[in-house]
Amino acid sequence: MLTDAGLYLRFDGYDELKEVLAGSDEDVLVALGKPALIRIPGTDPAPRSRLASCLLHGNEDSGYRAVLEALRTGEHHAFDLWVIIGNVRAARTDGWFAHRYLDDQEDFNRTWGVSPPTTRMRRCCDAILEILVDTDLEAAVDLHNNTGKNPYYCVVPDPTQEALYLAAGLADTILRWPLRAHTLMEALSPVCPAVSVECGMPGIPDSTAFAFGALRRFLDRRDLGEPTPAPRRVFEMQHRVVVRPEVPFAFGGALSEELDLVLAPGMDGHNFGMVLAGTEIGRAHPGAAMPLLVTDMRGRETTDRFFAVRPDGALVVTEDVTPVMWTTTVRQTRRDCLFYVARRRA
Repeated sequence: MLTDAGLYLRFDGYDELKEVLAGSDEDVLVALGKPALIRIPGTDPAPRSRLASCLLHGNEDSGYRAVLEALRTGEHHAFDLWVIIGNVRAARTDGWFAHRYLDDQEDFNRTWGVSPPTTRMRRCCDAILEILVDTDLEAAVDLHNNTGKNPYYCVVPDPTQEALYLAAGLADTILRWPLRAHTLMEALSPVCPAVSVECGMPGIPDSTAFAFGALRRFLDRRDLGEPTPAPRRVFEMQHRVVVRPEVPFAFGGALSEELDLVLAPGMDGHNFGMVLAGTEIGRAHPGAAMPLLVTDMRGRETTDRFFAVRPDGALVVTEDVTPVMWTTTVRQTRRDCLFYVARRRA
């Protein structure tokens, strides 16, 4: 089952999966040990294909558990079902689902189509992509979690009509994603409608239930190109907010000799809502320079448009903003960002 110099495991059909799926969800991770690409043959004589991917981030368990639940039914579909189970090593290190990715790894959802393919992870992604683009894919979904409070929503990298129809059938909030970050769904968007489904916070039964419901809707829908009811809300990501790498910070607590920035806790409750101009979102030492960096989708700095540090050290918002994906941990902030600024389109 090892393929491409042992970069990932390949399974064809339920017979090959039977022993792997027999244990608990955690037992499956132990049995796999590395990324897996699974194909469940379709029943049509010349089937098209659909892809469901999960666990590209090792700390996001909801989609993974939903995919295993679907596979354990032993169900066949008219189409070939392809499944990717991603960063298995991160998911099983230091307990279960503790790491987005490990210190010696790249982010597995930032390495699709990266050139040159100098790392094992990049070569693994290239090898899997080469297979997928030859399978007559009609659609792809990637199941994720957030680390802060967010509604359930779909991320659409390429807002074609077909991709928007696909997303609207899976969640009633859509986020258009113009960022080019070498994600799997970005890599597949030229091939087929491809969206990410954000299933709330990890480790919560409701998140897994939503992930499974979205997956079932994806698998059960016969005509993915058929118009669906309009989503309740559509947003477009426009700016990315990070804490400057040299600034030590924490969420909550007090400033100290070791901390140059303390961010207000609970701000993730504003995700997909509004933070009004003048709101204090943190504190820096009086006289300190701006600890945040904001860039637009083209990489141009826009920090001064959104934030200011007052003489007393208060870090305030200077323009009404709609945050999305506001996170709550230092590690997640360092490995991705603090949040994105979006604009509502509908």
